[in-house]
Amino acid sequence: MNTPKSAAWGRLVALALLAPVPAICTSHSAVAQDEPAIETNGGHDWPAWRGPRGNGFSPDVPKRLPPKKLLWSRPMAGECHAPVSVGGGYVVVADHGGGRGYWRCFNAADGTPVWTRQYPNNEKMEFGAAPRAAPLIHRGRVYCLSAWGELFCIELSTGNVVWQKHLARHFQAKTPTWGYCCSPLVAGGKLIVNPGGTGGPVAALNPDTGKVLWTGEGEGLNYAGFIVGTFGGVEQVVGYDQKTAGGWELKTGRRLWTFEVDNSYGYIVPSPVAVGGKLLLTSDQENARLVAFDDGDKIWDEPPAENEDLAPEIATPTVWGGLILGASYGLVLLDPSPADGPRTLETLWIYDDEKCVEGVCHVIASEDRALVMCEDGQLLLLAADRESCRILDRVKLCEKTWVHPALAGARLYVRDKSRLYCYAMRAEDRGGR
Repeated sequence: MNTPKSAAWGRLVALALLAPVPAICTSHSAVAQDEPAIETNGGHDWPAWRGPRGNGFSPDVPKRLPPKKLLWSRPMAGECHAPVSVGGGYVVVADHGGGRGYWRCFNAADGTPVWTRQYPNNEKMEFGAAPRAAPLIHRGRVYCLSAWGELFCIELSTGNVVWQKHLARHFQAKTPTWGYCCSPLVAGGKLIVNPGGTGGPVAALNPDTGKVLWTGEGEGLNYAGFIVGTFGGVEQVVGYDQKTAGGWELKTGRRLWTFEVDNSYGYIVPSPVAVGGKLLLTSDQENARLVAFDDGDKIWDEPPAENEDLAPEIATPTVWGGLILGASYGLVLLDPSPADGPRTLETLWIYDDEKCVEGVCHVIASEDRALVMCEDGQLLLLAADRESCRILDRVKLCEKTWVHPALAGARLYVRDKSRLYCYAMRAEDRGGR
């Protein structure tokens, strides 16, 4: 355990630049038209980037890890960093290999393949050419975004395309250097995307038709996901354009505020994080900052609280029992409201004693426990402790991965470049393989 120190690391994000191609769908069984017979998630889905609320929180994090039990696994074609999504009894993942790209849908209960949409993609690029955005499952449909900006609305149970819109073409945008990466989200009856071009850094679409409802003001786009929250009494979409962080009114798309950020590397990947009415902004290019809002949707003029120890390149920090847990050359726990003042973002501890926590680490937290998915395929279970990093359990689940896992009910879905895995997080889950 080391004392707090400056932590920033410069490995460039692996994101893809592709060219548009037509897709075809294959249904894998006669039951593909029906809802799965077994509801496996107990009412708790993981349908989008960082879960149902986009904050990495789940009440299903176990108190202790059960004995390792693989319920089922399915082969993947190759490396892909897009997160796993689970909803309505289905699991949807992106995939790529052999000169083709895929979106695959499986029955969450037993891993039975339901449908696959595939398309030619023989582009050569570092870390592969698969999508980076998480599929969004919403009301019987799944929204899938390719790295070149082609957005598909697909019927979840059949794989049939309801509508599609090419964001780069429709909004006359130049494809970002590392492709389209921001995961779609739904809020207030609107599908939120980041098209660039004439669409600005953020736009709202009708989720049923793809019709443009509003576009937001800003310059270019970035790679971090957006969030929706109420700040300064106004419900707003929060994220980044090319040079600044900003908030856009959810109802109208009106830009509410602008906050300068350092984007000298040309990318910001961690999403903004809502912390008790304030906003945490992080990247590997500057100190973490916690900004506050006045009662009229504007950022206070006072300097924000800052911390030099949390500087993640890829992984988004997570609120954990009122504290902030992130990864930056090790795990870092911050207190956003210490006793010595509202403008302090205090480091409680840094854990960098072992190699597994030095890379990409994704966090799923409950109030008093946190699952940490490490880059080397280890899963750690942490107990909340302000004094030190208390690891209760650990288990090796897969090979090297940057993929954010999905916790749906008592099951954890993870993937590496060769397979998708479903593990029991409750000892009595018998499952099927």
